[in-house]
Amino acid sequence: MFENVLTMKPTRRIESIREAYFQIKPTASIERARIETRVMKETEGEFEVTRRAKVFAALVREMPIHIFRNQLLVGCTSVRPRCVNITPTVFAQAARREAAQSGLLGMREDIPAAKLSDDEVRELEAMMPYWRSQGRINNSSHYGHNIHGHEQVLKKGFLGIKKGAEDRLARLDLGNPEDISKIPFLKGVILAMEAAAEFGKRFASLARELADKEKICERKEELLRIAKVCDWVPANPARTFHEALQSYYFSYLLLFWEALPNDGFTEGRMDQYLYPYYQSDMKEGRITKEEAQELIDCYFLSVNYETGCSRITVGGIKANGNDATNDLSYMFIEAMMHTRLAIPWLSVLVHHQMADDLLIKACQLSSLGTGHPHFINNDVMVLQALARGSSGGPAVTLEDARNASPQGCGELVIPGKDSGYLFFRMPNLAACMEFVLTNGSRRSGLHDPVWYKPFTGIETGDPRQFKSFEEVQEAFHKQVTWMRENIQIDGTNRERNIVKFTPTVYESALINDCIEKGMCREAGGAHYNFNNGGAELGTTDAGDSLTAIRKLVFDDKKITMAELCDALDHNFEGYDDIRKICLEAPKFGNDDDYADEQVAWVIHEWASEFNKLTNLRGGSGGCGASSMGMYIPEGTVVGALPSGRLAGVPLADGASPSPGKDINGVTAVLKSLGKVDNIEVLGSLVLNIRIDPTACNDGDVSRLASLIRSFIDQKLYHLNNNVVSTEILKAAQEEPEKYRDLMVKVAGYNVFFTQLNKPIQDSIIARTTHRL
Repeated sequence: MFENVLTMKPTRRIESIREAYFQIKPTASIERARIETRVMKETEGEFEVTRRAKVFAALVREMPIHIFRNQLLVGCTSVRPRCVNITPTVFAQAARREAAQSGLLGMREDIPAAKLSDDEVRELEAMMPYWRSQGRINNSSHYGHNIHGHEQVLKKGFLGIKKGAEDRLARLDLGNPEDISKIPFLKGVILAMEAAAEFGKRFASLARELADKEKICERKEELLRIAKVCDWVPANPARTFHEALQSYYFSYLLLFWEALPNDGFTEGRMDQYLYPYYQSDMKEGRITKEEAQELIDCYFLSVNYETGCSRITVGGIKANGNDATNDLSYMFIEAMMHTRLAIPWLSVLVHHQMADDLLIKACQLSSLGTGHPHFINNDVMVLQALARGSSGGPAVTLEDARNASPQGCGELVIPGKDSGYLFFRMPNLAACMEFVLTNGSRRSGLHDPVWYKPFTGIETGDPRQFKSFEEVQEAFHKQVTWMRENIQIDGTNRERNIVKFTPTVYESALINDCIEKGMCREAGGAHYNFNNGGAELGTTDAGDSLTAIRKLVFDDKKITMAELCDALDHNFEGYDDIRKICLEAPKFGNDDDYADEQVAWVIHEWASEFNKLTNLRGGSGGCGASSMGMYIPEGTVVGALPSGRLAGVPLADGASPSPGKDINGVTAVLKSLGKVDNIEVLGSLVLNIRIDPTACNDGDVSRLASLIRSFIDQKLYHLNNNVVSTEILKAAQEEPEKYRDLMVKVAGYNVFFTQLNKPIQDSIIARTTHRL
């Protein structure tokens, strides 16, 4: 099956680098912490933005670098491949963050993890008093979730961006106090760009050192070519495809040198940004298609070794509305077929006029059972972007809307113009439903997560006394409003800490308007300052519960509100008859208007309320995004629900039906979600489905392609397919060593199945397997 879908076979280089990935164990380093702590102490009393610029410059110039054997692209974010940088803030939050990552991504606690030596731990502990005295210890996360102006780097080089900052500095009116306040930021950008421009030359020097020692002539020549490329980029504008890809990689990697920890940095629509360089090289005979493919494959492998975080998008439409497919669109999909690793998360922008050939290529990748790619509806994305522009701040132009791209787990941003998503806490709509039925309290005996204190609700009246379904809905509305108000407080406090302690200069320089305004992204320098208020959690559980209440209590009058509340208070123990009819009530995902109406209403309540969130940069909210693996731990804090769900069990993932409840086929699932206003949810609704592999027998993906066309027609936004059988998943649970590279899509992210904890594994197995 694998060989049948390839345009060309992966080279031996690619196969060997891929295999090496599985042999290298994760490690950790405190080298960054040493440098950062030293520079912060040396710069006491200076502007914070100046201090952060000097930290960035020192890291770029001083951190040890390496070149992975046989790689054609170079770059690193730590002292060795698959190495994580541990800083004092990360170290201080280690237990909390590990627990959060276990919940967020659903990773097993016993998989090989990066460890520090005892001496390194003692050294970090010795740094802690300084960081605590500065009040920085709780500021352990930043924005992430953005697509920066990497195109600027390709076109101008870092020296060109530096010149732009110098020109802006020269135009300041030093008699104007407002202009004087811009000086520290602009000088910080100049400092950061100087250091970034030197990054390539460090690798050029290392490549020549390795070439001098290399005994294999072919590799020696490769190292000298690498040196020549790095002599020029990223300091200067790229001239060739190799230079452009290398410069893009440098530009992306340097994000990880500035803000740590970080999540969701995304490369964007690389097939569009790099195509002019590829087209020119092909026309001039400077490169062959096979050579270009190998370079792209090297990029895909590199991000697995160096960042552990990457999202690349292909396809979509151009700024003029025409189909944007080009040769690189196919070659990036081919690269994922060649590498078949969890990173990058590859997205394909689909739309009503897309080329059949690209859709077939994307479906062929999906048929391999890797969880790749994400299917993102570009038609809906454009409308979402335009809707955002009506919520405050500068209007989003049609050109910008068409240039939008998914980042992180699928939420749209305007590349190079957006401030990025600062995620507030995920709202749990299933918990809101429970609060309706407990008058705002949490049921006893439920799990308390390590990484946060669960909300309680607000008193909305004794549910046993509700006389109409409208009273139930009104109580739910009040609970959602209460949760939004609390999340706004939490989010604002988090943002204040980021503004105070970690203003960015490198990132900000790659976002339009920051240099012109003379202020960093955190202070509102970006052209667009949208926000995100958290992903959808429990929307299906809440909607199915409302459906059950409406049908069983108010329409059919089979039970009373008091009887239902008694059953829920006892987790249905001794109330099997009530649970039976609750489970039999209509469920979302079967194209049943009675059930779908309530889920659509819940999502509208959530979206309309959470779109009111604001940020300190003058931007407005944009609810949505993937719930990642949080539907498992968030389920542990929610009691029994009228849908028939028991206390503590997982919630439905994303905007998907509850596991096993979608029994009328996959088309019915699409139609159910099509009744929801996907445009109103400005940060995306994620649908996860599992497809029986027999749907793609003998490499025939025509039925899968038809499914994607239906997805487009229903005006849904984000679809993830897992084309894998229950038998394979269960076998991987029993003998994980035989399935080391089995990948699945959990929600907005890909991961190796055997590295997931058992609750997440079981939740994926529990998803309905659809035949096409």
